Amino acid sequence: MKNITGFGKFVIYSRIALHVCIIYLFKVKPWQYPRFLRRAFILLMSFRHNAVVKVFNGYKLQLYLPAYPCRAFFYALDSKLLKTPPGPITIVFSMTKACSYKCPHCYQKKDGGPDLQEQKLIETLINVRDKGVAMFDIEGGEPFLRFERLLNLIKALDSRSEIWVNTTGMHVDKNNLTALQANGLFGLMISIHSPDRKIHDDFTGIAGSFETACQAIKLCKDLDLVVSINSVLAEQEINDGKLNDLMELAKSLKADFVQLIHPKPSGLWLDKSDHMQNDKSFITDVQQQHLLYNSKAKQFYPALAAQVFEERKTGFGCTAGAVDRFYVNATGEIQPCEFLNISFGNVNIEDFDVIYNRMRSYFNNPCQDWLCCTQAQSISEIIKKYELQATPLPWQYTQELIKTWDRGPQTPLYKKLGIYKK
Repeated sequence: MKNITGFGKFVIYSRIALHVCIIYLFKVKPWQYPRFLRRAFILLMSFRHNAVVKVFNGYKLQLYLPAYPCRAFFYALDSKLLKTPPGPITIVFSMTKACSYKCPHCYQKKDGGPDLQEQKLIETLINVRDKGVAMFDIEGGEPFLRFERLLNLIKALDSRSEIWVNTTGMHVDKNNLTALQANGLFGLMISIHSPDRKIHDDFTGIAGSFETACQAIKLCKDLDLVVSINSVLAEQEINDGKLNDLMELAKSLKADFVQLIHPKPSGLWLDKSDHMQNDKSFITDVQQQHLLYNSKAKQFYPALAAQVFEERKTGFGCTAGAVDRFYVNATGEIQPCEFLNISFGNVNIEDFDVIYNRMRSYFNNPCQDWLCCTQAQSISEIIKKYELQATPLPWQYTQELIKTWDRGPQTPLYKKLGIYKK
């Protein structure tokens, strides 16, 4: 594996720019074309700090942007730059709560209610796609525990969608991967929360879970599927240089990406405040690691997608609420983000469009603050006040709570794009 940096990256970006110019010459009204090209250029250049990752069907400029030149890539551009208001590009879509792991940071372990009926689940999936979502991260729980349900979901999508499955690696085998791949699977996001097998196994509460994850990665690479290692690496481990060890492990396994996820006060960690990686110098150091592992000096390593870099205030900021992404939990709750334990409604009770439009009316403009970090305490207070036993907060409580929230200033990047009207 060799990521594309330097002059090679310039060539790929130039090719994409030319292709976009040609494609949209026939899709955009002549008097709107110059403005569209300006916006497309700004959006394209927002990914310039990342390496270009060569995958089986093209090039990835960023983990959550579909690969160029696939249909999903252009569907994403349509959603973001042609729709009014702009649509989201990404969904984290939970299909089941079933999971045998015991991870202490789980953001959905307290979620209540049964899994959606499959028909309603697929109907919701299609509704999500039709809002402009081009990149699907289908998760559990552990989705491979309900394999037929997972397969039917993937079959319901088409080439407008880049389809990933988020898994621990448990129950992943060659037969089920082949079946998913034949129906459009792009890749797996596989959790490894430490490069130390004992620390990872202790974190998940499952002996052998580290080896299970590694074997799943190897199976994926044998089939030429794309792999991202997802890691909530502990603050102390990062301070001890373990991020480098994680990148070495990922390199040895031939993973394509490592997604470094910032720990959130959410779910089982809703009231957690210690070791949450909030120190500014710490965040700056991680951002520098992102730049390093996307540079020519580290071109033979996987690309690092550090969340604190991708969603920094001068970048995309908080993209929750269908600005760029949102979350559907396994019971049908529509949430702004998987890490934000509030709901704008449940598809078993109300029509999806009603709930979606309600959420968009609140997130009508991109802002900088990560609400999952700044508003966790207010969510916790409501849960305690009303002695609620499950998350997320139902809409009846959410609607009162969000009136008090300050989402921070407008994101500079989106202000420059000019696609949202305040």
